[in-house]
Amino acid sequence: MNSQIQFTGQPDGMNAQITRVPGFKDDLFNLNYPEAIGPTDNPRYHTTIKCSWKELENGDWKCTGKVEGILEYTIDVKVYKDTVDFYQKLTNQSMEIWSQTMAFNCFNNGSAVSVRDHECKRHWVRTRGEFRKLIELPRVFGPRPALQLYSVEGAPPGKDIPFVESFRSTPENTFIEGWMAIRSRDGNHLVATVSKPALYTFQNREYSCIHSAPSFGALKPGESGRAFSRLYFVEANLEDWYQRMKEELDVIDPTGDF
Repeated sequence: MNSQIQFTGQPDGMNAQITRVPGFKDDLFNLNYPEAIGPTDNPRYHTTIKCSWKELENGDWKCTGKVEGILEYTIDVKVYKDTVDFYQKLTNQSMEIWSQTMAFNCFNNGSAVSVRDHECKRHWVRTRGEFRKLIELPRVFGPRPALQLYSVEGAPPGKDIPFVESFRSTPENTFIEGWMAIRSRDGNHLVATVSKPALYTFQNREYSCIHSAPSFGALKPGESGRAFSRLYFVEANLEDWYQRMKEELDVIDPTGDF
């Protein structure tokens, strides 16, 4: 499918850019996909991973990365009119059992003039069946006070995820759904990130970035896990987008072959 969105992977790096998004004129969206990946007690960061991007037909892309003797991953990127999909596969190439795994996928809106929200006043989430502005939820100011991590409904609490706990910035007894959204300044559009299955979420005011971190489950040596993530760039109110998102993700099987 031809798309008006332009996705561009950066050579020999974890970074990618999204431009030419309908409804988001001249906005630039930066990605680190992933910024870190692997077992939650010892993930590998982008600075240690050898990866490459390859452009395919119709604006789609494929990313491959590895740390020799530790892990290997692939990301199949599907680009559409108002969404970008990421089909992710992680393989444990170590000799250890990974009881918990993740990808730390960064969706950076700092260069998107119509969207960026360093005050966190236009960030939205959903908790206990209600939409809430993120700034209204409890916050824990750790060593880096600009950022916050949140436990996800149906996933382990942040204190049981070593990567999350290391930031010391996760409020207890606060669980949200596995997505985050930012409304545009004009109130007519929104961007969002969602994963299936989602392990935790992350937000950083400094870069106006949001993360929905997927889980690949427990992986034995030689075993692979799969997960799905999607970015939305839509003209819609929060309620209509949410209904659409739920219907679309309900039919996606993140464990299936891509």
